[in-house]
Amino acid sequence: MSVTAEFADCLLALAARGLDDAARRSAMALVRDGLAVAALGAGEAGPTILAASALRPADGRSASLIGLSTRAAAADAARVNGAAMHVLDFEPMWNPANHALSTTLPALLALAETTGADGPVPLGEQILTALAIGIEAQARLRLSSGQFEPGSLVFHPPGAVGPIGSAAACGLLMALDADRFRHAIAIAASRAGGVQANIGSMTKALHCGQAAASGLESAMLAARGFTADADALGDPRGYGKAFFGDAFAPDVLSKAFDVLHVVQPGPAYKLYPSQYGTHFVITAALAARAAMPAGSMATRVVIHGPPMAYVDRPDPASGLAGKFSFQYTAAVALLDGTVSVASFSDARRFASDIVALLPRIEIWPDPRRQGRFDAMTVAVDVEWEGGRTRGECDGPPGIWGRPVPAERLRAKAEDCLATALSPDAAAEVLALVDGFPRLDGAGLARLMACLQTPTRR
Repeated sequence: MSVTAEFADCLLALAARGLDDAARRSAMALVRDGLAVAALGAGEAGPTILAASALRPADGRSASLIGLSTRAAAADAARVNGAAMHVLDFEPMWNPANHALSTTLPALLALAETTGADGPVPLGEQILTALAIGIEAQARLRLSSGQFEPGSLVFHPPGAVGPIGSAAACGLLMALDADRFRHAIAIAASRAGGVQANIGSMTKALHCGQAAASGLESAMLAARGFTADADALGDPRGYGKAFFGDAFAPDVLSKAFDVLHVVQPGPAYKLYPSQYGTHFVITAALAARAAMPAGSMATRVVIHGPPMAYVDRPDPASGLAGKFSFQYTAAVALLDGTVSVASFSDARRFASDIVALLPRIEIWPDPRRQGRFDAMTVAVDVEWEGGRTRGECDGPPGIWGRPVPAERLRAKAEDCLATALSPDAAAEVLALVDGFPRLDGAGLARLMACLQTPTRR
């Protein structure tokens, strides 16, 4: 049997078992976090431009655009909503590093709105199972890559593995037979990509939105009989060799694991809306700030971390680019004592105190420190007139093994939704997500209608 067939059949077997309570709870928490972050991100410039380019379907079967009163064809809705879910860099991180939620959930919601049907298993439970398996597919692909350190990555992970995860999730929701399910995965293998040069621009979020859309389209093509190579993943000229080179370990794709990756290691939830490595810097900088005398001003800051060139940005061009700057996130944490969505506005980026502090911040790369997030450590040394202190971080709040309390995660969702939607709509979204496993088609339509309440911004 080919690598592609073994991988596809493994995913089908996992889906056939259904979700246990732990996997179901994890998937529900992901739905809540993803929808809340998407509602808040929908008004950002990138998703807004994508929404203006979205097409309405000729057959009239359309899906919701979050944060807007308009609708679009399913793939376009997946693309726009996927970008909205990722644009703030507020969605969970996975291990190995990836953004597996925005590449999968928006495609499933768009598909369910246009073609989903209730049956012996409620539609909500079907979506949760498909979501968990789509995330599982991406986790296995990332493990097979051998690319765990940032310096070994060739493509942006969600663009590289997201289309296949989305295709697998959508293929499950469409109940494709084994042959067509394999083809959906193989088609998606030719739709992967995402260059890392675009990290820090609007296009980074498009990597995720496009992955969601490409996977959905791949599953829809396979459903109609469109085919691909029988072993698009394992062929010597296939996906594995092209994306991962000699490090590709195909056996991992069908390996037996004790639990789904949605449970172990599970997601690392973000409490700050920025690139995950910056969370280490933020945590260390906040610790240093807490040890400084009230009112003192930093005169020199040194960040000790692993060599990570893509977050060494001493002069980010915008607030958005600041999400990927160790220097900028350290500056905001030290000056404000908190990091929020507003921290990454252009107004905050070019405020006089930030502009004055940034040139005083240095990065000293330490090759002895690892860049993979499950082993990363960062220290921030801060000097001020009359003193010096150090803040350290070996993992921010929410990292694997240090779960964020459930009430804090719910508070994050409440805050995002209350900022983006009307109070009534925000409350109803949370109530509907609380009952997501029992959600039928009408309930899903109501949920998406609440998310279309015009944003306040």
